[in-house]
This record gives sequence, structure tokens and C-alpha cells, in this order.
Amino acid sequence: MMINKIHELQNYLNTLSASIMMPSNIIHAYDVAKANEALTIIVKDTELLFPIISQKLNHAKDYLFRYNINGTVNPNPVVVGQILGYLSIILESEQTKQSEEWKCIHPLILQSSQKLYSEGNYAEAAVNAFIEINARVKKLYKVKLPNETDIPDGVEAMNKVFSEKNTIVEICDRTTETGKNIHNGTRFMLVGAMSALRNPKSHSNDERATVTKEEAMRRLMFASLLMYKIDDAVKFSGITE
Repeated sequence: MMINKIHELQNYLNTLSASIMMPSNIIHAYDVAKANEALTIIVKDTELLFPIISQKLNHAKDYLFRYNINGTVNPNPVVVGQILGYLSIILESEQTKQSEEWKCIHPLILQSSQKLYSEGNYAEAAVNAFIEINARVKKLYKVKLPNETDIPDGVEAMNKVFSEKNTIVEICDRTTETGKNIHNGTRFMLVGAMSALRNPKSHSNDERATVTKEEAMRRLMFASLLMYKIDDAVKFSGITE
């Protein structure tokens, strides 16, 4: 959400910069309120990761506009430039950080969730990652049992496909104790993910609202771990998807 706000504010400030050369342009109270609201949100969102810039933005906010005796409002060109500079620093840092984070994310999770995440839809991005896992495991079930018409879903799909006794897809060599532990542990993680993280309808709006940017990225990384484990299973079992 912060990235979107920064882009919106950048666009507005760039428009303001152009209007500085045209004093006849009128700045309305609505525009001033909108800019102040965006800055207030960005100041709050950056106070932990960029404390110095957050303080500078908070200070600059009070000097962004000049209020004239005749009731008109003009942008302060120096402050406009300062704020644009601070916003560019934040964006560059965030983009570098996100680029490094996305390198850890499985390609299928990128496909399902990256756009939603970048747009600030963190809960949906996280949920979609586990929906993608569920869809892939169901496809594996159909590949291995093409004549089956009753396709399991969610927890049931994970337990059936990676069952300890009637295994449909082997995750690894289970002739050793370590292999058995890896297989069962992976199944338990998949089952837990389906139960706790996949179904958005099972969670209240308040709970979904707590899925912050950081929490969403943690869930995407966990989903990627599981998806890479499924890659291992597909390779070990010699399955063509």
C-alpha cells in the first residue's frame, strides 16, 4: 500500500512542479488535503524502516504549501523538490529489497501472487499462493490416477497424495528413517498450510486485515518452500506434469 501511495504522491507533486511555472493554476483545498493525507500515511509507514526520512517528510509536510493573504494557495518549489527526493530514496530501497526477496520465491508463486502483493493486496496474495499449491497437488492426483473422478481437495488432497501407507506421490527415498521423516514432515506442513492458510472464507475480516506486507512475504516464502518440495517429489517420482 505504501508503494502505491508514494507513486500517487509523486505523480501529484510532479503535476505541482509543472504548475509552479503557471501561477494562474488554482490549487483547491481538496488537493491540499489529499496531499497531506498521503504524506501522513507515508510518514507513519516509514517511521520504522526509514526513521530519518520519515521525520524529514513530516517536517516538510507543513511547508509544502504557501497560504496567501488573498486566500490562494501556492506550492513551495523547494519543499516539492525535497519531498520528491525523499520519496525516490524510499522507492529505490524498497525495490532493491523486493528484488532480493522475490529471488527466493518459486516461479508458480510469483505467477499467482506477485502482482497482488505489489498492488498492496497482501492477504489475497498470500491466500492465492496456497490455492496454487492445492491446485498443483490436485493435478498430480489426476496425473497418477487419471480414471478417478472424485478429486480430493485441500487437507484431504495432501493426506491422500502424500499418504504414509497408500502413497500416490513419493517425496523422497523412504527406505531410510531420514527419508520417512522428510516425507511425513512435508505432508504435515502441506496439511497445516491447507488448514490454516489457504481458505480465506474460514478467516474473519479482522484476521485478514492483520496480514501485513511483512507477514504476506513470510507466507509467500513458506508457500515457495512447499512448492519446491513438490518439485522434488515430482522429480523423484518421475512424473510429467
